[in-house]
Amino acid sequence: MLRLRNKVAIITGAARGIGKSIALSFAREGADIAICDVSRKEGQNVARAIKKKGRNAIFIECDVSNRENVENAVRSVLEYFGKIDILVNNAGIMNTCPIEKLSVEDWDKTMAINLRGTFLFSKTVVPYMKKQKHGKIINISSLAGRTGGIMVGVDYSASKGGILAFTKALARELAPYHINVNAICPGTTKTEMIKKFDIEQIRELTKKIPLGRLGEPEDVALCALFLASEESDYITGATIDVNGGLLMI
Repeated sequence: MLRLRNKVAIITGAARGIGKSIALSFAREGADIAICDVSRKEGQNVARAIKKKGRNAIFIECDVSNRENVENAVRSVLEYFGKIDILVNNAGIMNTCPIEKLSVEDWDKTMAINLRGTFLFSKTVVPYMKKQKHGKIINISSLAGRTGGIMVGVDYSASKGGILAFTKALARELAPYHINVNAICPGTTKTEMIKKFDIEQIRELTKKIPLGRLGEPEDVALCALFLASEESDYITGATIDVNGGLLMI
């Protein structure tokens, strides 16, 4: 039995990496997908791949930090699919420079995409989820939000820590409406972001991971699939670590 049969999911930043893997895994389990991303060509390719697997998908070009973009995207999803069951706030960017080299503009951009984007999409879908008295919101944070980060900038760590606090607060607020809100904290995962690290940094980091390897996007997607399914109906306000044992708390 398909775990997400006839569900509709919005996934931000789904043109590549973790978001793409989540979109494909949800589609395999019966969901129709709205891909919201700034990368048109890659996003359209993901939508086509989902359609080839027999599910419906649309690509919506969207800057998650732009309120009008977000509101238009949610409106388009409702017009096309008629409902929204699942929201995955995945879109994000990362800096690796030390604080003295971090510009105010870079700080603001990271916060706008990583944290403001999570807020805007959540705020916009919540009224519809409340009306239907169910919904799943999954926020992609990071190991950096737990620990202060390894080889990443303070702006990235701060934005991901903010997502964790936001998740807990929103989970409490929405629990009476049967809307579950949870967060996933991936460790270092094989996506475009790790190209910002050199080979030696990756080698040394991998040595510290008890399971002996970096994460794959599919590792995070499987966790997101669980949180999107009915199997997690009694879980809300939780943070799940997907890091190979690098952090155990």
